[in-house]
Amino acid sequence: MNDVAIIGVGLHPFGRFDGKSAMEMGAEAIQAALDDACLDWQDIQFGVGGSHEVSNPDAVTRLVGLTGIPFIDVFNACATAASATQLCVDTIRLGKYDIGIAVGMDKHPRGAFTDDPAKLALPAWYGENGQFVTTKFFGMKANRYIHEHG
Repeated sequence: MNDVAIIGVGLHPFGRFDGKSAMEMGAEAIQAALDDACLDWQDIQFGVGGSHEVSNPDAVTRLVGLTGIPFIDVFNACATAASATQLCVDTIRLGKYDIGIAVGMDKHPRGAFTDDPAKLALPAWYGENGQFVTTKFFGMKANRYIHEHG
């Protein structure tokens, strides 16, 4: 079987939520996805999650219910949610499980988003000259790809 369907979606509203952690927002998004799919947390057989801020995204299970499901943490910068979703889909395609959940959760301070370039194996000068602001960084990557591959 190669067909996999997304049967529920949950999204925490964008905005500033003082006093609420990224993990709490993630738990609310999970509950919204479960409600959308007409499922209970106990129906979920495995999970995949990612975050920049939360070092152990699997800990969100404590907020939605500890059921002992396997939960894989992923990190791929701004593509973390796509990577988590793809891994969830591929795991179902392999036939190991029928129902999984992919979740991403973050909460960033105001202003341009930047980070330590070493996290992505980049030289320090990326940050020193302002090129590691994510919009510039990913814009440069897209331009390079187009230049090299058309």
